[in-house]
Amino acid sequence: MNLSQIAKFFRWIVLGFLVLCLTHFNLRLYAPIPAVTRYAQVKPQLINVRSALDKGLAQEMQQLFPEGYFFSYLLYGLSWINVGLQEEGGSKVRTQALQEARWVYQKLSEPDGYAPFPADLDPRYGIFYQGWRNYLLTGILRLQTQPDPTELERYQDQCTQIAAAIKRSSSPFLASYTESVWPVDMFPALVSLRGYQEWIDGRYKPLIANWIQAVQAHSESIPHRTQPFQEEARATSQTLMLLLIPELDRSWAIAAYGQFRQDFVTQLFGLPSIREYPKGTSGKGDVDSGPLVAGISLSASVVAMGTARLNGDQALQQALWQGSELVGLPTPWFGQRRYWFGLLPIADEFVVWAQTATPWFATELEPQSYSVPFWWRWPSHGFSLVIGFLFWKCLRPKSKRKRRRQVLHFSPRERQG
Repeated sequence: MNLSQIAKFFRWIVLGFLVLCLTHFNLRLYAPIPAVTRYAQVKPQLINVRSALDKGLAQEMQQLFPEGYFFSYLLYGLSWINVGLQEEGGSKVRTQALQEARWVYQKLSEPDGYAPFPADLDPRYGIFYQGWRNYLLTGILRLQTQPDPTELERYQDQCTQIAAAIKRSSSPFLASYTESVWPVDMFPALVSLRGYQEWIDGRYKPLIANWIQAVQAHSESIPHRTQPFQEEARATSQTLMLLLIPELDRSWAIAAYGQFRQDFVTQLFGLPSIREYPKGTSGKGDVDSGPLVAGISLSASVVAMGTARLNGDQALQQALWQGSELVGLPTPWFGQRRYWFGLLPIADEFVVWAQTATPWFATELEPQSYSVPFWWRWPSHGFSLVIGFLFWKCLRPKSKRKRRRQVLHFSPRERQG
């Protein structure tokens, strides 16, 4: 085999590999979406996240944003609760889910968990810390056939603190930091109060109803932030709120999600995506949203997989999930599954949490009459064909291209000669 033949063989290998990759990722746009996500389907992702946490992911994320440590553990625990709820009580997976969620709760209860949050807020350490942590504890109790007495007592105490703070406040939204209020942090707190009637009594039902009424009277759409300045609705917080609203009020969820669908759902190169700012407006990315791509929030688009599922929007859930299988470039890695080559493991956490989203108390909303454009995959297929064609052009032997150009420049008589 001479040098020319070796070069030709190498070109065919490269082109074949490219075609194989393009075909694989285009087929991912048709990946089947489970009606219920079970442990076996996300086991490699959970193993990947646990490995990252053991290697110091939470400490690394704390250097990037104030809730980095907290969210790194929280999302892992919530994902385990979601998959555990799909299993029978006493099963091996459900027992493991309970162990992992308890481990996360312990991490959040240590000094590193509450250190970023001011202790002088009402409730202590603010509603972000107390609301999300009590929401996690609610899930831990939800996994148990008979609640552990110590955990149930702790849960009651934390519910009392949260409810008392809500009653004392002149606003329906409590502070997460000193003079900093993000309304989204109220929702896990309210869902945690919702669980009280499952195990104890319905004392918080009037408080929840009054709070919902106050929020609905506060504004047509729930703002992203109210202090130290007013910032109107953004997808980063809307997707989280709408993930939890179905647990609180069914009719509110249907109306609010319909407005979200109208204001934030769009397409980017055909792929259904979530805008960070409502249609007709624009803004910059920040620590909440991460970098924006043509106004699209990648984090909100990921979370919206779960939001769409719990709001009966099967069309958008499926499209976002299948789109993430293309954009996220998921790859197997020694029994693990990583998105974006594992460069940002907290992104893997958001993915697995959204993919495992399931109601804790409410029944799922019946499928709604939402749709996505039937052609949404076509631009990706077309782009792949263009890439393949350009590579083929580049890999063609130069000698053949040169000879063809020479022939085209010859006169007819010269060609005959």
